[in-house]
Amino acid sequence: MKKNILTIVIMAASLINLVLSAVLIFSVMPAMNKTSNLVDKVASVIDLEIEDANSEAEDYTIQDLLTYSIDYETSLKINLQKEADGEPHYALLDGIVVSYNSKADDYSKINETITTTDVYVQDIVKETIAEYGFNTIDETKVRQESVKKLQERYDTKCIVDISLKGFLTA
Repeated sequence: MKKNILTIVIMAASLINLVLSAVLIFSVMPAMNKTSNLVDKVASVIDLEIEDANSEAEDYTIQDLLTYSIDYETSLKINLQKEADGEPHYALLDGIVVSYNSKADDYSKINETITTTDVYVQDIVKETIAEYGFNTIDETKVRQESVKKLQERYDTKCIVDISLKGFLTA
């Protein structure tokens, strides 16, 4: 009799395992497939945006780049946003170098405009740096945002990069 009860318990456990496996296959797997498809779609959209950003880049080489340099006699001190520690933090800047695509149609106009009124370039870079806090500032982001703002300000794609001379945070 003990063997029959043990056989019945094993048979019941096997049936429960079979039922739970069927539930897993028919209820959980479709949800996982939908989630996987959603992740694939989002990844493909991100890839498309990255490709579009690269395709919009102007056709120029390093030899086509010309620069305009703005140098400060003493390091410029820019206040950063307050952080949780309550301490004042600063960014120090020795100068700015604006890189132009000399093959652009509006190069001469933009170069002349910036050369005569470089104060706007300085203001945009200072404002961009001041938007960050000590823990969140990233030189690459500051440079990219500054280039975007300069392109919008002067309505041109001629400005392709800026460099920050002596950029330090404290």
